[in-house]
Amino acid sequence: MSSMRNAVQRRNHRERGQPEERAKWGLLEKHKDYSARARDFNQKKSKLKALRQKVLDKNPDEFYFGMMSRKGPATMGKNRTGTVNGDRGNEVLSQNAARLFKTQDLGYVRTMRNKALKEVEELEKRSKGIQGEGKKIIFVGDEEEQRRKLEGVDMDEDEDQDEDNKAARRLRKMQEKEADKLEAKLTVARERLKALTDAEEALELQRAKMAKSPTVGGVTKQGVKFKVRERKR
Repeated sequence: MSSMRNAVQRRNHRERGQPEERAKWGLLEKHKDYSARARDFNQKKSKLKALRQKVLDKNPDEFYFGMMSRKGPATMGKNRTGTVNGDRGNEVLSQNAARLFKTQDLGYVRTMRNKALKEVEELEKRSKGIQGEGKKIIFVGDEEEQRRKLEGVDMDEDEDQDEDNKAARRLRKMQEKEADKLEAKLTVARERLKALTDAEEALELQRAKMAKSPTVGGVTKQGVKFKVRERKR
């Protein structure tokens, strides 16, 4: 009975098209279009989920020597470029040439450090001059003159305290502002001097290690510390 029912031609139920009043919105999406869009969305969603899980499962200590020499996403196959990071066609510098470059770098760093040192000393002098650090020495001939000088100093101090006017306060504020500026410049100059000093010491250590007869110790590639034996005197 079911075979006879299937043999009878049925009416094809078709999806309606876009009405004329909505023609400006383009074609009406059919069920097959929705299925394709949903399938594509779910595939992308599953790929993103797998990538997130791959990132979570990644071992941060994983290492291959190919990571040091190869670059690019494709290291195998037809899309492999074959380029090597370390191979740029440049000749490796000899030990003497590298030592010469280190010497030139050391000379430049030393010159800049001396310049920074002079700048720090100059700023310290200016800062002390504004803040009024230091002592004043007065020489006298006898005790009577010393007594008169002390009385005069006391009277001058009393007059100075009485003459605390607006001009004096304005001058004091200007001096404080200038002292703050100098202190900020001095802090920056000291930091620059410290960085240049550390760089000079590091270059000195490198040059000492690269010498034909090293004068300092170090650490080998295997992590073994060694010390240069000094000559007996």
